[in-house]
Amino acid sequence: MANASISVLTQYLKAQLAYLAILREYHQNGDSPYVKSALSFAIEDVQEGIARVASRLRQLGQPLLDQNLDEAGEKLVRQWRTRRSAEDKLKFVRQGFKNQLEWYGARLKELKDDADSQAILVALAEQLRVRLERWETLMKEMKVSLD
Repeated sequence: MANASISVLTQYLKAQLAYLAILREYHQNGDSPYVKSALSFAIEDVQEGIARVASRLRQLGQPLLDQNLDEAGEKLVRQWRTRRSAEDKLKFVRQGFKNQLEWYGARLKELKDDADSQAILVALAEQLRVRLERWETLMKEMKVSLD
């Protein structure tokens, strides 16, 4: 149980650290107050998720993860930095949210023997669904296609 949970939760933390870096950079360099507001909420959600998962890892006896981005995280940030238009940036963030939801669905099965970790991921997935809906609403209001 613990090994599968530690592996899944560590994967989560690594991915979220990269996504947090992207969201913060976008927030810092963005010019739309509407996007900045949405990003603020997304950043808070990601930080909360990181804290919850880090706490669970400590409960499982796992020391804290190095906060530096791994190679995959660095690659994701580099991909983000190639986005130039506001539309492309909005779509990139949306796709990231969608990818995260798929990841939750795949990983929940791996935690079938750890109800506490599974409950955390279920809650985080639900929070992400709401965040994705809000993001898509923002995109529609800004007349950005969801394709």
